[in-house]
Amino acid sequence: MLVASLLALEAFRLFGAGFFYFAHAALTALGALSPLGASLALAFRLLAEPLFALYGGHLADRWPRGRLLLLATLGQGGLTLALLPLLTTPALLPLYLLGFLFALLESLRMVAAGALLADLLPKEALARARGQLGALYTVADALSDLAAGFLFARNRLWTLGLGSGLLFLAAGLYRTLPLPPKPPSQPEGGSLLGLRFLWESPSLRPLLLQEALLNLAYALFAGLLPFVVLRGLGEAFWVLGLLGAVQSLGGALGGLLVGAVLGRLGEGRSLRLALGLAGLGLLGVAFLPPWPLLAGSAFLLGAGGALFGAIAGAVRLSQAPPELRGRVAGGFLFLSGALAPLGSLLGGALAGVSLPLPFLLAGGLLLALAPLAGRGKSQPFGRP
Repeated sequence: MLVASLLALEAFRLFGAGFFYFAHAALTALGALSPLGASLALAFRLLAEPLFALYGGHLADRWPRGRLLLLATLGQGGLTLALLPLLTTPALLPLYLLGFLFALLESLRMVAAGALLADLLPKEALARARGQLGALYTVADALSDLAAGFLFARNRLWTLGLGSGLLFLAAGLYRTLPLPPKPPSQPEGGSLLGLRFLWESPSLRPLLLQEALLNLAYALFAGLLPFVVLRGLGEAFWVLGLLGAVQSLGGALGGLLVGAVLGRLGEGRSLRLALGLAGLGLLGVAFLPPWPLLAGSAFLLGAGGALFGAIAGAVRLSQAPPELRGRVAGGFLFLSGALAPLGSLLGGALAGVSLPLPFLLAGGLLLALAPLAGRGKSQPFGRP
């Protein structure tokens, strides 16, 4: 019951945060003098996560993790209200700063929530919970975009008021949950200990590299998809929106099926299936097919990525000692956040040579890695 309440509250908090994200993006677009000025807002947000992830993990191993969730959510509610003076005259520098701070608190929340779930659940249940949380996030994100877009067009003030109110309510609800008062034992070492643990573990290092490459391929796909759809295929804008929704649907379904797939295939074969699906999805884009077939590729990539991420995250956090889980979560967030811009840049550079080339290379690499994923872990999850 506690875990179900925590998952629902996490999705509710994201729904409230979506009002900030929408208003922040819209105000930045209105205040920017060039496309670069608008895109820098996202760049600052992406930069905040890896910059703060290691220290955020350090805090999550020293402070009560539930209290960190509460404080981060309160801070995000306050930052949503801080957008109010910018409604009439959007100024880029304050918007960049607010977006950076919001993402900084988001990275703290992510590592605290990941460590807290690992404290509450064994590995097999943790994988299922992470998959369910990913599906809930997808639904909450889609609903918040729809609601914020509808309300922002009619009353910008009420958009920010509702978003901040939802975040403050979520913070209050965190206080009502009987969460563990503090990490199970006194942590030792600094912020880099989580990275060291990930790299020095013989079983986690291959999984870490595989997930890093998958995240790199994800960023490559996301960065190039608008160009492929609008310029490579000459499709309409609504097709681009539809493909994003289909990819999210694949991710939601992949997250919900984690428990069933693990129970049938076991850990190792589930990881191989997930990488294979993602690789096939990327290879499908390399042929620049009509958009209905491209939607199938986006669906496969979303499902494979969600399935792999849920299982790999459960393995990673369950193997970490309780006093190190925050720093392990922060170390992985640091690595994945640092690689995301590289994937987008690499995809753009390769597409300049040939548009199908980045998808061909990324998909082929994931398919080549798939047989190596989870070697020696083919037993059903939770069995000795």
